[in-house]
Amino acid sequence: MLILDKENTSMVGERKSQQMNLQILELHRRGTGKLKIARMLGISKNTVKGVIRQALQANSLAVMPPETGWPAQVAWDRVQAELGKRYVTIKCLHADYAPEGVNYLRFWRELQRRLPSLVEDQARIRFQYKPGTRVEVDYCDGIPITDRGTGKQTVTHLFCGASSYSDYTFGEFVFTQKRDEFIASQDRMYQFFGGIFEYTVIDNLKSGVHRAHIYDPDVNPVYVEYANHMGFGVLPARPVTPRDKPATEGAIGVIQRQFFAEVRNRVFYSLSELNLAFREYLTGLNQSVMKDYGTTRAARFEEEKKVLKPLPRHPFEAAEYRTAKVHPDCHVQLDKNFYSVPYQLIGQSLRVRLTSRMLEIFNSDHDSVAIHTRLRGYGKFSTIDAHYPEQKLAVARFDIIYAKREAAKIGPETSKLVEILLTEHHPLRFLRRIQGVLRLCKTLSPKAIEYGCHQAMMFNRPRLAYITGCAEKFELSGHRPRAIGVPERELSSIYLQPISNQKEETELL
Repeated sequence: MLILDKENTSMVGERKSQQMNLQILELHRRGTGKLKIARMLGISKNTVKGVIRQALQANSLAVMPPETGWPAQVAWDRVQAELGKRYVTIKCLHADYAPEGVNYLRFWRELQRRLPSLVEDQARIRFQYKPGTRVEVDYCDGIPITDRGTGKQTVTHLFCGASSYSDYTFGEFVFTQKRDEFIASQDRMYQFFGGIFEYTVIDNLKSGVHRAHIYDPDVNPVYVEYANHMGFGVLPARPVTPRDKPATEGAIGVIQRQFFAEVRNRVFYSLSELNLAFREYLTGLNQSVMKDYGTTRAARFEEEKKVLKPLPRHPFEAAEYRTAKVHPDCHVQLDKNFYSVPYQLIGQSLRVRLTSRMLEIFNSDHDSVAIHTRLRGYGKFSTIDAHYPEQKLAVARFDIIYAKREAAKIGPETSKLVEILLTEHHPLRFLRRIQGVLRLCKTLSPKAIEYGCHQAMMFNRPRLAYITGCAEKFELSGHRPRAIGVPERELSSIYLQPISNQKEETELL
């Protein structure tokens, strides 16, 4: 190391302190370039050159005297390594490494002197937000939940929301960050605040941002609908830029240093138990005085709450979007049920919006072409006659009238079965089955067909194969007292068919 002649360097470039000159020489010894040293320390390049030149002229072979005083007692290399770890703060390092009698401010200044950085990188614009303008939300790793029986731990996540103006904080622990849970947490957050902010700043998780981008992020369409329903605008933070949401980042840091430390030796056996303890802590956090403002978060929020927009009257109903192709029968299939659309769209792929109660179908121009009540179960139809061509409807109506007339000729049981099938959600679906039953009169007697229809309604099996089997058994043996088994042609389908399908077919009647 080089030693500096104090008398000869005082007028090099700008007049600098001895500590600044020592810092220049130390950085030069580490191989840092003169221009970079000037930028890091915020001084002239000529000053750096002059200090180094005069030090070389004074004694190029001498070494700097060993460091003395309390800084010599600190393992600064270990301090720098610890500072890069998660959740480690300078206050923690001061408590662990500073000698006795050295206060935090002196330790902080010495550490900053040993960790110089570019002045322009340190400069930040401090934004001042108006009350009710923004709320920021984010996630971080939570506290595990332990199973009482097995001792297995389940990971949780901490959802945190904080006002950009008042720092008033909401938080809860959840198991997932999926879209529905993300929206549900925000619902509870807005209930906690008692109103809606103009903007919500979110991180780039998939539940909120479908495709992250620094200039043009693609927000999740379902989350956009939620934002429109609640009445706020979505502001995605830039990727890997935590300073875009300083309020919630600061709140999470406080929670991790305080609440996480308080419960570090405590075991939680349920999510509700963990959230109950966290709510108690959160109340104290919002009621504690902030040293920067001299008042509490709750007090600052009281004046902000007056300008929040009211909550919507009805809760948000999450929607799901899918693509479905129109079949030749003018229906699209979704979740094994069928919904009609205008016949002009046959063969096209349409966009479908599904909620828990409704289903809306859009064409390629994003125009709504059909709205249906969402069906539950399996194999059901929701059909609007106006979606069929008029000539097709006329033919179908004629076939239905003809089927009812022919069924009445066979007998009351057949007529009753036909009426039941024609009163389903989509009567045209069973028209071919009815025609198959009516054609049995060419090979079987009306009494046999009547018996088959009666058995089908009794056992809720209105299938053509079952009716035909029962009618053929009757035709062979007559109506004698005996145990009636299931026809052989139906046995295989019953044994191979899942139980759930048998229940669904039972529900058809």
